[in-house]
Amino acid sequence: MVEAASVLSAYLAFALLHGARPERLPLRISARLRARRAWRAVARVLAAAAFSLSVWLWSRAEAGAAAFLVPFAALLVAASAFVLLAPVWPRAVWGLALLCPPAIVALSLFGARHG
Repeated sequence: MVEAASVLSAYLAFALLHGARPERLPLRISARLRARRAWRAVARVLAAAAFSLSVWLWSRAEAGAAAFLVPFAALLVAASAFVLLAPVWPRAVWGLALLCPPAIVALSLFGARHG
């Protein structure tokens, strides 16, 4: 379960990094965030925190270099999927990004209890 939470955390990290530029976000959200200058910095800090969480979660399942390499590979796959699917199916990629935080918490807690 923590492995799935780690992959979702990598997906969330890229979604935040991709959304650091408001013009890449859906139109309704984009208009609100363009007026806020701090959004770029906040999104990048949250992306770094989400990727760090991904590495930490994976280190609970694997040790050593795999604890960094697997989340990094998950980040690359998530980035590819996000960039390729966002123009075609934006509601799906951003909807999954919105569902990631509660799913990460639920999977982490479930994995901690049953791991």
